[in-house]
Amino acid sequence: ERLQSNLARFVVIVWVFVVLILTSSYTASLTSILTFQQLRPTVTSIQSLIRNGDYIGYLEGSFVPSLLERMNVDKSKLREYSTAEQYKEGLTRGSSGGGVSAIVDEIPYIKLFLAKYCTGFSMVGPTYKNGGFGF
Repeated sequence: ERLQSNLARFVVIVWVFVVLILTSSYTASLTSILTFQQLRPTVTSIQSLIRNGDYIGYLEGSFVPSLLERMNVDKSKLREYSTAEQYKEGLTRGSSGGGVSAIVDEIPYIKLFLAKYCTGFSMVGPTYKNGGFGF
């Protein structure tokens, strides 16, 4: 039918915009929910790595191996890496593919790694305090 009055035209236009906004909002919410589920890290703690028998990577020359050994991580489950590229390769392979399930390192180095390789990797807690550096 043809709309005769201006009021009817106004109501139809408002109704179309309301439906458009509701549809967009629903689509955005659904996308957000589906994306958020994919962003959950697979590793949540050192204890879960120990329980699963996963390999853990660390930076060559770091104090991290002694810290991990104090946390009862088996020395044979530690893998040493010297570059960010090796970190990426080890994490991509995973523990079952000859790599590692997690990298334990100092936060500044992890932030540098994530700045270079932000896709597919994330930093998870908890953070462990250490005595610090002395000169």
